[in-house]
Parts: sequence; C-alpha cells; structure tokens
Amino acid sequence: MTPRLLEFYEKELQFIREMGMEFSKRYPKIAAGLDLGSTECADPYVERLIESFAFLTARIQLKMDAEYPRFTQHLLEIVYPHYLTPLPSMMITEFNPNFKGGITEDGFLIPRNTKLVSKIAGGRSRCTFQTAHDVMLWPVQVKEAAYLPLGQISAYCGESNLKTVKSGLRIKLRAMADFRFDQIPMDQLTFYLYGTGNLPVQIYELIMGHGVSVVVKDLSGQKIYSLDQSIINTVGFDRNESLLPSTAQSFQGYRLLQEYFALPERFLFVQLKGIQSTMQKIGANELEIVILLDTAQDKFEHSIQADNFKLNCTPAINLFEKQADRIHLKPQDAEHHLIIDKTRPNDFEVFGLLDVVGIGSDLVSEQPFYPFYSAFRQDAETSAEHAYYTVRRQPALQPVNANPAYLKTEYTGNEIYLSLVDDSEAPYDPDIKQLGVRVLCTNRDLPKLIVAGEGKTDFSLEISAPLDEEKGIRCLAGPTDPKPSHAEGSYAWRLINHLSLNYLSLIDNDHQQGAKVLRDMLKLYGDYSEHAIAKQIEGLLSIRTNPMTCRVPVKGPITFGRGLEITLTFDESAFAGGSCFLLGAILEQFFCKYASINSFTQVKLTTRERGEVMKWPVRTGTRALL
Repeated sequence: MTPRLLEFYEKELQFIREMGMEFSKRYPKIAAGLDLGSTECADPYVERLIESFAFLTARIQLKMDAEYPRFTQHLLEIVYPHYLTPLPSMMITEFNPNFKGGITEDGFLIPRNTKLVSKIAGGRSRCTFQTAHDVMLWPVQVKEAAYLPLGQISAYCGESNLKTVKSGLRIKLRAMADFRFDQIPMDQLTFYLYGTGNLPVQIYELIMGHGVSVVVKDLSGQKIYSLDQSIINTVGFDRNESLLPSTAQSFQGYRLLQEYFALPERFLFVQLKGIQSTMQKIGANELEIVILLDTAQDKFEHSIQADNFKLNCTPAINLFEKQADRIHLKPQDAEHHLIIDKTRPNDFEVFGLLDVVGIGSDLVSEQPFYPFYSAFRQDAETSAEHAYYTVRRQPALQPVNANPAYLKTEYTGNEIYLSLVDDSEAPYDPDIKQLGVRVLCTNRDLPKLIVAGEGKTDFSLEISAPLDEEKGIRCLAGPTDPKPSHAEGSYAWRLINHLSLNYLSLIDNDHQQGAKVLRDMLKLYGDYSEHAIAKQIEGLLSIRTNPMTCRVPVKGPITFGRGLEITLTFDESAFAGGSCFLLGAILEQFFCKYASINSFTQVKLTTRERGEVMKWPVRTGTRALL
C-alpha cells in the first residue's frame, strides 16, 4: 500500500473536522450536526463512519492524483521513451584468453550482445549482462607501455616530424603461442584505458587530443612504418556500439549523456583501425606501437605502464530478453500486473515490452497486441482486430514479510501494469484468457550484491570460448548501481519541460544563459544528488557560439556551408578524479548529432585554468530535415 494513501487520509480527516465545524457555524439550521469538534467524537460508531468516509475519499484523491503521471507517461512514451525505463547496472569486463593452445592465429570473435552470467549473489538469481562491443580475441598481449619524452622520440620519427612531435606513448606487444605478427590477420586493435584516479582520462586526452601519427616498429629497428592519424578512433559513440537500446525515435545524443553519467569509463576505449597490412610486414613475435604526440607532459614519464592498456575489454549492461510468466486475465480487472517470474518476483524488473500476445480460451489461438502510444503503428493498422495495450509504471513496494536476502539494498524499482484497449482506447474485451509477454528486463538490485575479483572468473559465458580457466572474465569497473524510472513525481514534469529544448535555446547569445540551459539538460541525465556529478555539471561555466562559413567535409564537389563554432568553457577543479575532456567529447558528439543535416558544428573546449584544450574538426549535422 502506497504511503501517499495515509497522507490523503489524514488530510480528509482534517478537512471533515475543521471545515465541517466552519460550515456548521455558517449554516447552523441545516448543518449543525457537522460540528464534531476538533477532537475525536464520543460516539465510536460515528467515529467509524468518519474514518471510513475519509478512507474512501482518500482513495478517490489518490486515483485522481495518479492521473497526472499517467498523462506524462503516455506523452513521454511517444517522444522520449527512454526516460520511462529504469537505468540498469553497467560495467567494464575483460576477457582473458587461454594462450596455451586454446586460441589460434585466426582469433576468436565474442560478438556484441553476448550474455555474461554472474555467480549466485546473496542466495538470489544469477545476474545476466550483455556485451556492447564485438571483442576479437587475438593471441596478443601488452608486455610494456611507457611515456617517451622528447629526448627518446627521435628514434621513431623523421627529422621533419620533430618540429611537431614533442613526445610519444610506446606500447610493446607480444604474439603468444609461438605465433608471429605476419601470421595474425589483425586489422584493428582496441585498448581500454585502465587505471586509478584520473590517469585513464588523461591518457585518453593525450591520444585523442594530441595524437598526430602512429609508428609501428620491430624491436630490431630495421622496419619502421608510419601510419596516419586517421587510424586512431574513438569507440562507443556509434549506434551499433550502444549500451542502452537504441530506438528510431530516440535522439542518440541523449543516449550518450545517459551512458556517460552512468558509467563514464565506457568511453575510455581507443581503437587503431586499418593496421593489418602493416602488421603482416613484421615477421617477429614482438613489436612496438608508438603514438606520437604534439605535446610534452613529463608528469607521465614514470606513471604509465602496461596495465593501463587493456586488450579484450567491452562494456556490458544488465539487460536481457526473457519470456514473462503468463498473465491470467480477469474480466473485472481494468489493469493486469505483469510479473516476470512469480517464484522470484523481486529478482527481475521490466525495462521494456517486446511482444504482447493474447491467448484464447482454446489455449491455441493467438491475438497480437501493439503499443497504443507509439509513433510507428503500421503493423497494428493492418490488423483487423485493432488490439492495443497501454502501459503504466508504478513504484514497487517493499514486501512486508520478505526474505532477508531481499532487504539488503534500498532499491525497489518499478512495477508494470497493462491495459488492453481498442483503437479508441476503450477496454478491449475479446475471448482472451491469458497474455504472453516477452520483455526486456534487468535483475533489479541484484548487481549491487555482486562481489568481483574473488576466486576464479567473475562471470561465465553462455557460449564456448578459449578463455583462461583461472582468470576467465574479470570486472574492471562497476557494476554500477541501478537507477529507478522517473515515470512519476516532479521529475516527470521536468522531462516534459525538456520538450521546449531546441537548438536556439542551447546557443543563446547570452553565454551564461546558454550554459544554464545546457546544465539544466544535463541534470536530467546525471544524478544531481551525487556530489561528483553535481560538481561536473556546475563546472560548465559558459557556452559561446559564433556563426561561420567554411568548406563542408562531404564527398563530391567542393561545397561551402554555414554552421556554428561552439566554445565550451569548464572549471577543471570541478572534475577531481576525472577530466572535462571526456565530457567535452560527449558534448561535441551531441552538438554534431543535434545539428541539422545541411549544417555543421565545430566545438572548441577551453578551461579557466589552461585556456584552449581541444578544437575538434568540422562535423556535418546528422539530424535529418523533413
């Protein structure tokens, strides 16, 4: 029972006593009996009637109050469906290959959306995570890594490059299991930047902000190959690398912000792409990759090591498909509670619905139902039955007599209620006895009980893979705490206000006002109650824009267009243990995706302490126009 019912009940009791007394004094001839006094009535039967009446009217008030979040939920289902879902737990995992005969020179692919299953946590169900990136296991290992100052970099670059090159990052690789690099068809190499404090983010800034070229060299020094800066790529920004489900009606820039504030480490990946032709010229089992930098940062000379560059890593999210227990329909019920597993109801939480099918009384005939509030209803419109469903999310209540294993965390999550309607949103009442629902779900609060790094592998695969028996799969970051849905409460109305956000409000001529609008938007994605996130959001000081005209980087004839130069200014002291560079990179992608397809943006990152830090290249907008 919701605590709000007690709140309404007390208000109704107070109203009957106080306003009843006031009304009886104003109209004594017709309402003298309403003067009950300010204390309890002496007649217990009258007191019972008063309390019963207050209880019934409190229920009516509660139902009327619940209509407001229903309105916001239905509206957000169409324009911003990702706001209504809970935010699942996320983590970074490392796969440790078996180099002793388990892996071949052709490598082994662990595809995106591979399931990782945890150990049993606290006597409850196993947690299931899904990977976000393709991971190609190669018989390759990082043996050494170091920062090279200017005095040591001349051996890796020509005299002409010494004018721009100031330092470098050296990564020594070794081919395992007696293989040579010319035997391994490796075209790309993805590093996860790992470490304590803000070192990984600083390495990310060095590579993505100051990398000018890449050198591949065998240890003898006889073969040195120079590769262009274009082989250095970011990971995690594309739709096919997303952690959260990507839908057609959801703006990808918002997804980037959600994932950044949930797990910023998921963007700390650097990929060297298009290296196969160079690698196959190295007929040895060891080589060096040197990323040449145009800046000198001697503070890294003794802090960078091999463990900072992890191979075979991917983000993973506690999100997976499952067939829910069937719902047995009762004619008198307008709503139907969806429970994924009735034997363990608190171990699963609905993230989204994939399929809803009605089963007839013969238990054979099936009737598909489609979401009523949807921007895309082609399948439903072609159906002769016009059968739809609506969804209502409601905060879950902690069971009073729950098993102690279910009370170790404060997270309760949300529950889902389905209503079957026709195309006029009137109750749909065919010969349907049961509902079969396939859902996308999480393990609710179970990831908070996972203890990583103890014993053998932290997770197991549902597929066979050549992994080390002892190390197996390790969790490097996370799992993060899940966050509940914001389907109800004042937060939902703030999301409705988000509808007024547009391109002009973000680039207001007043740089202080523009920064405030952007900060308000960031508060919708970051948990402002967390001190570190609140400081980062407030660390955005200003946003300035200047219209500009330049050549648009598109294929075909030379084309000039008009766009915007956007300058973001941060206070670096607000990013203790992190870096504003990563948030700047997220916002740079956000503006690029937010701009129209016939325009462009160029983002410049500045800080109060260092001045200009980064100027990204011109990027054309990706938002299509009608």
